[in-house]
Amino acid sequence: MMKSTLLLLVIGVFTLSGSSPARAQSVRGSFGFFQLGYFNAPQSGAVAQTFAPDWFPHLNDHFIYSGAEGWLRRNRFMAGLSASALTARSVSVQQTRVERVTGMGQLKISYVLFDNRRWLLYSAVGRGISSSLITVHQNGSEPVIWMLPTHSTDLSLHMNRLLVSERSAEPTAVRGLWLGLRIGYVVSAKSAHWQQIPEGQPTQFKPEYALNGLYFTLTIGGGGFQYSPSSRQ
Repeated sequence: MMKSTLLLLVIGVFTLSGSSPARAQSVRGSFGFFQLGYFNAPQSGAVAQTFAPDWFPHLNDHFIYSGAEGWLRRNRFMAGLSASALTARSVSVQQTRVERVTGMGQLKISYVLFDNRRWLLYSAVGRGISSSLITVHQNGSEPVIWMLPTHSTDLSLHMNRLLVSERSAEPTAVRGLWLGLRIGYVVSAKSAHWQQIPEGQPTQFKPEYALNGLYFTLTIGGGGFQYSPSSRQ
């Protein structure tokens, strides 16, 4: 299911980028937004369970995705920076609690596929670092944190709608409140280089893990663009 969705996403991005006509205008500006949604990370629950006691119940692969992004635009190209967090529901059983969270920071480049000043559709590719954290709390003992740093790549498709425009905006400018929808896929290489905090705990098996997964988010933010005639884009 995940592979099929990713394939459709890639096909859609390239199809739209090849069929979207260029406008004879110059566009500059910026916008930023907050986002909230869902992330599915296959095998993350099974991996986290290896650091918990043998009797601990099954952990799922579901995370809440939250974060923020900012973009600078020049014509059809954009560059951006994002910071996000994946947070799983903590599970407590018999005085043992397991918490999971992942942080990601990425630099991104984007190409605008469609823009009619009200709707904006663009594809994006990001590259950066991520760190997966698994914390095991047991009553009477100091919490043990397992951390796996790695690099990650993000392929995504963004659709945004100008919801409320500024009345004072110039005729050639579009600014205001943007609402959006985003679908993407995160890929990283497998690694077993888990770091233990604090060090000195009993040595145990360290499983390989790759932060791979499909996500959907809703976004809301502000900003705008200045349009001006140009002989070419």
